[in-house]
Amino acid sequence: MSEAEMNSMIIGVLAAVLLGGLLWGWYRRRWLAGLRPQRARAGLDCAGELVALVAEVQQHRGMSGAWLAGDQGFAGRLPAKQQAVARGFQALLAHGEREQRERYCCFGRDQVTVLQRQWQGLVQGLAASTPEQNFQAHCRLVSVLLEWLAAVAEARIEQPQVLAGAGDSERNFGHRLPALAECLGQARALGSSVAARRYCPPVARVRLLFLTGRAESLLVQALAAGGQGAEVNAARQAVHVFISALRDRLLPADAAGMSAVDCFNLGTAAVDAVFRWLEQERLRLDGALGQAATGIPAWTATAPGAS
Repeated sequence: MSEAEMNSMIIGVLAAVLLGGLLWGWYRRRWLAGLRPQRARAGLDCAGELVALVAEVQQHRGMSGAWLAGDQGFAGRLPAKQQAVARGFQALLAHGEREQRERYCCFGRDQVTVLQRQWQGLVQGLAASTPEQNFQAHCRLVSVLLEWLAAVAEARIEQPQVLAGAGDSERNFGHRLPALAECLGQARALGSSVAARRYCPPVARVRLLFLTGRAESLLVQALAAGGQGAEVNAARQAVHVFISALRDRLLPADAAGMSAVDCFNLGTAAVDAVFRWLEQERLRLDGALGQAATGIPAWTATAPGAS
C-alpha cells in the first residue's frame, strides 16, 4: 500500500470516528431532552405525594394539640387522621425507592422508613405528651418532609434545561407555598391549643406573632412571583381572615375571643386554600412539562439508561 493510500485510509478512519462522535453527541442530547421531562414529571408526582402527606401531618398536629390542651371534641377525629398519615408514608416508600436510583438522591426508602418509625413513636406516645412536646415533634416531621419536597423540586423540576423559562415563579411550588402552608399550619396548631386553654402565655404570643408576620411575608413574595386566578385570590382572602382572627380574637391575654374549634376551622380554611393554590401550580407545571416532552422521537424512551 502506497503512502498516499495509507494517508487516505487514515483520513477516512478519522472522518468516520469524528462523524460517529458527532452523531452520538446528537443522539445523547436528543435522548436526554426526552428523558428530563419524564424525570421531572416523576418528580412532580413525588412532590404531590409529599404535599399530601405534609397536609395530613399538619392537620393531626392541630387536632392532637387541641386535644392535649383539653378540648375533647377532637379525640374522635384522631384515629382516621392517623390512618391517613400511615397511608401517606406507604405511598412515599415507592418514591424513595425510585429516588435511590438517581445520581443525585433527594431522599431514599430507608430515610422514609426512619421517618415513618418516628411518626409511629409519636402516635404511640401521644397521650403522655404535653401540647408543647407534641407540637415540636410534629414540626420536626414536617420540616424533614418539606426539605425533601424542596430538594425534589429543585433537582427534578426547576432546572432550566428541563423547563424552558424556569424562573422565580417555579419556586412557589417547591418553596414559598409549602412554607406558607407550614406557617399557617403551625399557627393553627398553636392557636387551637391556646384557645383550648383560654389563655395565651407570653411565649405562645411571641411565636404566633412571628408566624403571622412570616406568613404575610411569604404571601407577598408568592403573589409577586406571578400568582393569579381564582384560587390565588381565595387563598389570599382566607389567609388574611385567619391572621386577622388570631390577632384580634386570640392574642389578647385572656384568649377568650375564639374557641379551639373556630381557630382550627379558620386555620384549616387558610391552609386548604394555600394547598389548592399549590395544586394549581402543580397542574401548570405538569402541563408545561407535557409540552416540553412533545416532539421527541419514540426511540429516545428506549435508549440505554444514564444519570
